[in-house]
Amino acid sequence: DIHALIQEFLQAQAVISLTAPLSADVLPELQHQKAGILPFIREEGELFFYLMKPTAARPGMAPPKWQLCKGTRMYKSKASGKWKDMRPGEHPDNAEIETLAATALREGHEELGLLPEKVLKLYDVGSFRFSSSQTGQDKHMWMFASEVEDRDIFLPASHVAATTADRRWLSLDEFRLVGRDDHLYILEDIESKLISA
Repeated sequence: DIHALIQEFLQAQAVISLTAPLSADVLPELQHQKAGILPFIREEGELFFYLMKPTAARPGMAPPKWQLCKGTRMYKSKASGKWKDMRPGEHPDNAEIETLAATALREGHEELGLLPEKVLKLYDVGSFRFSSSQTGQDKHMWMFASEVEDRDIFLPASHVAATTADRRWLSLDEFRLVGRDDHLYILEDIESKLISA
C-alpha cells in the first residue's frame, strides 16, 4: 500500500521548507487540488531533474512535451474505504485527505517510479500557477523537490502508470529546449531555491 509507505516516510523524515510566507495571490494549502514532485540529483556542481513525458491524450495529437510530475489530491471515502480523486472545490467532510506532500510522493511513485525510501531529502518549494493542457485554464499546484543519491534508483518502466510515455534526466538548459513552456518558470524558480538551500 503506497499510502502506508508514504505515511511511514513522512513520519520519519522532516520536510524542509524553502517557501516564503504566502502572498495574497497564492491559494492556501487546503485549496490546492494538485501537487507534484521533482526528483533531482547534484552532479559536479550542477543540478539534474527527473522529468516525465505523458502519453498523448488522443491519437493523432502532437506528443506532449517534457514536464514536471504532478497529479490530483485524493481522499479516502468513508462509504467505500477507497481512495478517490478530489474534484475542484471539493472538501469531503470527515474524510482522510492526503497532505500535499503525500500527493506529491504518490504521484512520483505512479508516474516516475520513485520509492519514498530512496528520497534523501524532501523540500517544500511552494505553490505555482500553470495552464491546464486540456482546457487552457489557470490552475495551481504545490511542488516538492526530492533529492536522490543516484540516477538509477527508480522502478523500471513496467512499474509506472501507462499515462507516462517516457522519463528522463534533464538539466534546466536542456529543459528550456524540450520542456513544457508553462513549467519552465517553475523549474527555474525551484533550481534557484535549491542552489540557495
